[in-house]
Parts: sequence; C-alpha cells; structure tokens
Amino acid sequence: MRTRAALKLSQCPWAPLEAIRALAFDAFEISTPILEQSERLKEQDLMALAGLGPQQRMSLAKRSAISEALAERLSSFREPACLSRLFANMGADLNAHCAEQTADLIKADSLLQDALSGRGKLEVEFAQTLYALAGDAVHGLLSDVCPEVLPRLSGLEKDDDGEDLDGLGHSLSRQLQEHEALNAEDVLRATQNGRTDISDHAIARLTGLEPADWRQALRRSPVRVSLLAARAMAMNIDHAHLFYEALCNQGRAHPLPTNSAKRAVGELYQQYSRDSARQALHRMSADGSIH
Repeated sequence: MRTRAALKLSQCPWAPLEAIRALAFDAFEISTPILEQSERLKEQDLMALAGLGPQQRMSLAKRSAISEALAERLSSFREPACLSRLFANMGADLNAHCAEQTADLIKADSLLQDALSGRGKLEVEFAQTLYALAGDAVHGLLSDVCPEVLPRLSGLEKDDDGEDLDGLGHSLSRQLQEHEALNAEDVLRATQNGRTDISDHAIARLTGLEPADWRQALRRSPVRVSLLAARAMAMNIDHAHLFYEALCNQGRAHPLPTNSAKRAVGELYQQYSRDSARQALHRMSADGSIH
C-alpha cells in the first residue's frame, strides 16, 4: 500500500508534505520514486536523505534538478557510482567544491571523465578547480567541454624582445645568486610585478630546476607545483599564498576559493619540509607525475 502511495504521490505537485516526508524516509524500496521525482521535498529534507545510505544517494542523483548544495553533499561521499550518475545529470549544478572533493577520483577514473564529457559543457568554476587540482590528467576532457579554463600560453611565447627579456632575467638572477642576494622575497616581488622573465629564472636557481622544467611542471599541476616551489624556496605561509595568487592573476594558474587555497597551503607546508618539497618538485619536473 505504501509503495503504491509513493508511486502516485511522487509526481503530485500538491501532495501533503508530511506524507511525502514519511514515504521518503521509509524503506528504500518504498521511498525510491519519492527520492527521484518528488518536487515537494525541501532542501533540508534532501540533505538529510543523502545521509541515509548509498542507495538513497543514487536515487537522489537521478533527480531532474540538483542544487549546488545537494551536489556538494552527494560529492562529499566520494562514491564512484553515484558520482558517475551525478556528473551525467544535466540538471545538476556542479561548483568548485564538488571538483575539490572529487578531483583525485576524476583524474584516475575514465568513467567519471566520460560522464563529465557527456554534459557537453562544464560549469567554469568546476572546471577551473578541477584543472588546478588534476592538471594535465584532465586536459583532454577540458579541451572538449570547457577549453576557456586551460592556461593561456601566449604570455609565455617569446618573440625577439621576449628572448632579450628572458636573457636579462637569466643574467640578473645569476648575479644576485652569486652575491648571495637572491631570495624568495625577490621571487614574490617579481611575480607580483608580472616579471616572469626574472621570476622564472629566480625560481629555477632557488629550486635547482631548469626554467623550462619549472614552466612545464607549472602547466601540468599549477596548485601543487607553485606551493611546492614556495616551500622549497623557504617562503613563509602567507607569502606562499600571495605567490599563488600572483600566478593566478597572470593566468598561469587557476584560482581556488580563498579558504580552499589557504587550506592547500597549510596542508602542503605541514606535509613537506623545505628539502622534501624540493625533492618532490624535481620528481614532478622529471616524470610529469603529480604524486
């Protein structure tokens, strides 16, 4: 009887709210049509239902309209089957927090990438954060569904004047290092002033990388590489965040939400010493891995 009631009331726009809620929180076999279709459920109901279990989350991921808040809630459980259904749902609003919670899974799972590709177009905020966290592993996906978030390389392509500036950056950074006057503050100042010709060579000298390797690694994984470089150059945490922001302003990295960016800095600085950050940076430049 309850099953029949759920089937009938699930598509009824005037169904009594208390009856809908009772059926939604009933056994899964009864609640399924309510979870998937009823427009009478409130946002707080949906958030609570998402906490009941994997079956309920799979049904919620089929709803014709899924708010950012519900998409975040479903993403937070990191269940591949549910995520695949959520990502394929054109009615789901995906934001930066959804990408932040699932980027490592998307990077490693072709089925999740296929589900996102099937959307045809990705929300820019989601795509920016995904690229910032997963780098080249999702480059092909994003080139199809949100190419505008991929790094702009035109600013790094050198004409004749650019070659002269690059040579000047090489010479200046070498002279400063020889006089033991080159430090992380110089890098931050040059980066904030948009002087990539100086900052790239200074970063290379302070981390032991070649400038070309630094640039290539930064394109692969902007968040992780920029923060590892900051740690390897002994920047303090506040300056590391400013360094990352400056790279974002230049279009060489994509911005994360402020709290997420600060958390990423703090976590990396806890995880790595200066020496271990330098070693990780060299491994990444050598093999393209973001591990």
